[in-house]
Amino acid sequence: MRNGFTLPELLSVAAIVGVLASVAIPPLRRELDRAAVREGVEQFASAHAATRQLAISRNRLARLDIDPLRRTATLSVQGAAQAWDTVTTYPLGAATVACSNRTMTFGPTGLGFGASNTRVVFARGASADTVTTSRTGRLRR
Repeated sequence: MRNGFTLPELLSVAAIVGVLASVAIPPLRRELDRAAVREGVEQFASAHAATRQLAISRNRLARLDIDPLRRTATLSVQGAAQAWDTVTTYPLGAATVACSNRTMTFGPTGLGFGASNTRVVFARGASADTVTTSRTGRLRR
């Protein structure tokens, strides 16, 4: 007697696995899209808060530059010679980024200059989320 499987048995198992995969993959893909968007929003919120706190703690102007192509946010502080010194760069995740204003500057009091009503949209697949910066420099989701 031989140990093994027959061709019809293997084909039926492959068909069952294919049907189960076709049912399970679309919800999984949607959840992965939602997770990527949430990650981008959280990374941006973290970079935004760090920029405001840096401006307040150093009593200088601090700037957050968003690069939609690289999906990064760069935190800079104004130096003594009016030049911007890069402090760190935050990755914004796998979601695409679109913004109405690529640069947000915060004063020593934490208020935003030119950041009023800046909208940053994170999207991937059918999932999207918008973050808006108020005129006081705070985030609204």
